[in-house]
Amino acid sequence: MKKIISSLAALALASAFASADDIKLSFYNKLYEEDAILIHSDEADETTKDFPGIKERMQAEVTSEKVDAMVKATVTLDDYDEKHFGLQGKVNDWYVEFRPIDKIALGMHTGIYADGSTLPIYDDNLAAGNIGSDGFTVSVFPIENLRFAVTAPFSFDGSKEKDDINWLNGKKEDDEEENFNIGFGAIYDHELFQIGASLQDVADSDQRQIGAYINLPKLFGKVEPLTIGAGFAHSEAWVTDSFDDLISIGEVGAGVAYENLLNAYATFEAEKFSVTAEMVYNLGSDKEPSYDFYSAASVSFGIVENLTATATGKILVDLKDKDETQKNITMGAFALDYDVNENNTVGAEFDIAMCDKDWAIAVPVYWKYHF
Repeated sequence: MKKIISSLAALALASAFASADDIKLSFYNKLYEEDAILIHSDEADETTKDFPGIKERMQAEVTSEKVDAMVKATVTLDDYDEKHFGLQGKVNDWYVEFRPIDKIALGMHTGIYADGSTLPIYDDNLAAGNIGSDGFTVSVFPIENLRFAVTAPFSFDGSKEKDDINWLNGKKEDDEEENFNIGFGAIYDHELFQIGASLQDVADSDQRQIGAYINLPKLFGKVEPLTIGAGFAHSEAWVTDSFDDLISIGEVGAGVAYENLLNAYATFEAEKFSVTAEMVYNLGSDKEPSYDFYSAASVSFGIVENLTATATGKILVDLKDKDETQKNITMGAFALDYDVNENNTVGAEFDIAMCDKDWAIAVPVYWKYHF
């Protein structure tokens, strides 16, 4: 409830500070399901059926000269105990950014990611590419296209859990050592390239993380359909929770843990088709059994006017092979998307993920209204 109130307040604040002439509003409403409907366990020697939760998601974003704000929330109807249905709500994301003067921006819950940290098929960014945070961020713009940011991460849940609080006095309630969590970063956005760097949890030598990223739209302007990006992250901690569901269908799924991580992506967009590829690789040794290489590729092409088909493949591999029981995970998907008109799109997909003799199948469908 507190998240919802905060998110609505952010949108109200944006509207209050913006004049009617400079307000830009984007919105979508998406009704969909995406969860597994069949799950097979080889160990139990059984295949189970599951009702995929029906989800209703809305996202609204307001941008203006002084204030930007966004809220994204989802309501789910599901059989949580396999017998009884219920409704549950979640605020997936929100932010508000206020610019009192041209050279300064104050942001709450603001993710500010370097473009080179994106994984376009996974549809998210790597955490090390964020020069903002879920807490409070101050950005300055000393020259055109350059942004410096200082951020203090903390939770907006209203929780008094120790991990949700950024401790100013260097101590937690039980006197365990905990330095004030502060991060720095910069992004320079040139017409031909973008470079970004972040330094997170600066004062904590056991948790500190750095990231450096580059993005080349249109390949320096020489190949207009092609964009490539890459980056590197180093963490003093063994990071396991930044993207732990790179492949995830039902009970088949996992991600990549790391201390040193290399990432890259490429997109090629022609008039009738597009090709996208991405990868992440743990450069260091495994401290515990984990997958250390992920790669995905997708091809989209127009069948007829307004109808697009997309084929996607993903793989997770344990190249270090420390755990012989940890088998490779593969996923395949085929999707059709149809633009009914300028504001409405419908789509259907078939997904299958496999890990040795375990497998899971999902058949996502959706209707999306957007403007």
